[in-house]
Amino acid sequence: MTNGGSLMEQFIAQELNASVRSVLNRALDERACSDNVLIREFEFNCFDVVLDFERGVVKLQDALSSGVESSTELPMSDFISACGLGLL
Repeated sequence: MTNGGSLMEQFIAQELNASVRSVLNRALDERACSDNVLIREFEFNCFDVVLDFERGVVKLQDALSSGVESSTELPMSDFISACGLGLL
């Protein structure tokens, strides 16, 4: 795994927009309504995102790269904060 900050910064710069934010917020809302929601996986243009609610982590994968430096895991709370999720 690589430095989460670097890959996270790339995700924010290249992928995160109002539409992606909306999709991710809906997944967070689903989890808030049901403990049965354990994992949500998304394939966006450049990045794949796995929200692992059971473990409380997010896996971020650069879909255009391969190797160990193309993915990282970070705490869900850090991902939510960095992406400005849950904010109106």
